[in-house]
Amino acid sequence: MVIGLAVGSSLTPFVPVPFVDDWILARLLRRIARKVMERGGSSGDEKAIADAYLKAGDPSFGTKAATTMARFVVRKIAVVLDVKKSHDVFGEAIAFALALDSVVVGDAVTPANGEAVGHAIYRSMQVVGSGLIDAMTRAGRDAFSGGKPHERALAAIGKHVDEAYAHLDRAMKHELR
Repeated sequence: MVIGLAVGSSLTPFVPVPFVDDWILARLLRRIARKVMERGGSSGDEKAIADAYLKAGDPSFGTKAATTMARFVVRKIAVVLDVKKSHDVFGEAIAFALALDSVVVGDAVTPANGEAVGHAIYRSMQVVGSGLIDAMTRAGRDAFSGGKPHERALAAIGKHVDEAYAHLDRAMKHELR
C-alpha cells in the first residue's frame, strides 16, 4: 500500500499548476500516516503529523515562488529537475512510512503529539537520509547479475529496507526522548 502511495507521490512534481503538487503530496502523506497507524493499532492525528513533517522541511515562500517560476520559464531544464524531485519524493514517502511505523510500533503516537511526531520524523530523516530508492535500485541492479535474479533482488531490497528501518528507528527514539 505504501509503495503504491509512494508512486503516486513521485508523480506530484509533474503537476503543472503551482502549489497543487505540494497539496497533493500533503494528502498522500496523510493517507500514508493513517494507513501506518491503522496497521499498528495507533490513534494519532495523521494530519498534524504529515503537516508538521512538511512544515519542518518547507522552504520559504520566496524559494517556492522562484522554483515555480523557473519551472514555467525554463521548462526543459525544469523537467530534468522534476524527474529528480519525483525520484526523491518516492524515497521520501517510503522513509516517512518507515519512520512513522517505528513510532507506532513503539506506541509513542497519541492524538495530542502529532506535531511533535511530524517534526521528529523530519529531523530523523535528515540524520538518516531518505535515499531508500537509491539503495533499492542498487540492490536490484546488483542482484540481476546471475541466476534467479528475482529472489536475490527481493532479498537485497529487503535487506536495505530493514537497515533503513533500523537507522530510522534509532533516530526516532532519540528525537522523541
